[in-house]
Amino acid sequence: MKLRLSSAMWAILYLLVLLSLLTPLSAITLLVMVVPVAVLYASLRVNVFWLHVAPVLAILGVISGSLAPYTLILAAYFLVPGIVMGHQYKKRAPALQTIIYGMGSLLGMLLILLAGAKLVLGFNLSDYVSDFVHQTFDPLLAVAEMNPVLSGQWDPDFIFALADQTVMMIPLGMTVSSFVLAVVTHSIVRPTLAAMGAAVPKLRPAHEWKLPRALIFYYFIVLIVDLITYNQGDGFWRTAAVNLLPLLQFCFIVQAIGFWFFLGHVKKWHRVISILLAIVTVVFPPMRIIGIIDLAFPLREFITRPRR
Repeated sequence: MKLRLSSAMWAILYLLVLLSLLTPLSAITLLVMVVPVAVLYASLRVNVFWLHVAPVLAILGVISGSLAPYTLILAAYFLVPGIVMGHQYKKRAPALQTIIYGMGSLLGMLLILLAGAKLVLGFNLSDYVSDFVHQTFDPLLAVAEMNPVLSGQWDPDFIFALADQTVMMIPLGMTVSSFVLAVVTHSIVRPTLAAMGAAVPKLRPAHEWKLPRALIFYYFIVLIVDLITYNQGDGFWRTAAVNLLPLLQFCFIVQAIGFWFFLGHVKKWHRVISILLAIVTVVFPPMRIIGIIDLAFPLREFITRPRR
């Protein structure tokens, strides 16, 4: 009875979250749109899961009226990652694997959604982003034309270059947003399932975080490509470098954070010290050099090696 009541409440919450797509609250609720699906799929049998979800989608379609095709498409966009992550929770997969699968399914569904919008509606994300940048900065350009001090900094070439750079970084934005959604979902679903009595693996403690050493090799390759293509306006290799470089740098920041917690764990520091060092690493990105050194050299083994 308790499980039935809990699943019914989550189905109602799922409906409310989907209905928020019709309101300005969707800007906030998009972050938790996957959560109810993941909880329901992980805690119910597949046939019972659909008995909860199908009525919710039907009610959403009726209430949405003429907007039903769009709301149902968005519901499907979040439904698939919810099922993927829920399946990972159900089979007790490692937490990082669950997050990666969730991110991959979100990114895949986004690509399918954009391809469908291009095919059916003629919507082009690159053109939309470029137009948005121009609409945002063109008024500033008009002001700069009347101000000699600003005219040297704001000119049409700068706006076009900014628009091109923003368009090139669309893949990065899609990847990061998918990752953030997956992390937010996991941070809510895991403790929820644990409270419901399910044994769900946690992420490894921060002092155990260590990424593959091959990232150093990939980083230098991407860095060389970035230097070679620096003066190119666009192109595949330039776009790849612009998007991969920040992702790899983020990985080194994560590695540096893991190193600070490892050092604090070995030296028996108060946890606050490691947290402060992690914050400094995030706020001051050049600190990622610690992560690069930690990957390139056996720094942790040197710290834990017995002194003679």
